[in-house]
Amino acid sequence: MILFARSQPDTPGKLTAHAFSYEHMEEAAYELLSRVAERAGDPETAAVARAIRDEERAMSDRLASSFDLAVAASLAARGSDDLPEQLDAYLADVHALEQQAIQLLQSGSKLTEADELASVFSEHLEETRGHARRIDGRLDARDASTSTLKDAAMRLGGLNYGGLLGAQPDTPAKLAGFAFAFEYLEIAAYELLKRVARHLGDAGSVELADSILADERAMAERIATHWDEAVDAALRSQGLTV
Repeated sequence: MILFARSQPDTPGKLTAHAFSYEHMEEAAYELLSRVAERAGDPETAAVARAIRDEERAMSDRLASSFDLAVAASLAARGSDDLPEQLDAYLADVHALEQQAIQLLQSGSKLTEADELASVFSEHLEETRGHARRIDGRLDARDASTSTLKDAAMRLGGLNYGGLLGAQPDTPAKLAGFAFAFEYLEIAAYELLKRVARHLGDAGSVELADSILADERAMAERIATHWDEAVDAALRSQGLTV
């Protein structure tokens, strides 16, 4: 995420997208904490975790309601002649994110010890490759190209997933939380893309964003149904009785 942010200007849209994703990272962390606390027989900690989780969800909802404002602020300083180039840049952004997602899902399906979650990652990997191809097609239709700099930066970050996640003593839980947050980074990116495309009257890009958004939201929901499995697998990997 840091590599992605550093590879482009600090616009209001990008800031909102990263904040939106980070709120979901916190939501995931508190979801996991509440479940570990319950298994440890600590209902007070579980209750605190759930209460803070709800506050993080409320903040993410506030950020989502600000996507229109964020895009308007991001485009305000741009001349009308520069807007088509901006749309191409937003398409390049989501292309870079899909490349990063491929890296994450490839590593995740091998690292997690939660079998059902691994299957979810494997299924979404094929879907994600399809997303990347569709974005390539949209860029071609606009006579644009992907940003090799952004894609290279994203791939560089992805190369460390195995070491980063494999070094954690509770890899299945950390992996589930990170993947959940990453889905929301993609969701934010497509929400921004849709609004920029709508501003320019590019119906093809709007349709593409809406279609892939549905897939990313469905994947985030699927991951959230596996919190218990991820926690149990993480505890087992540390020799703890579930």
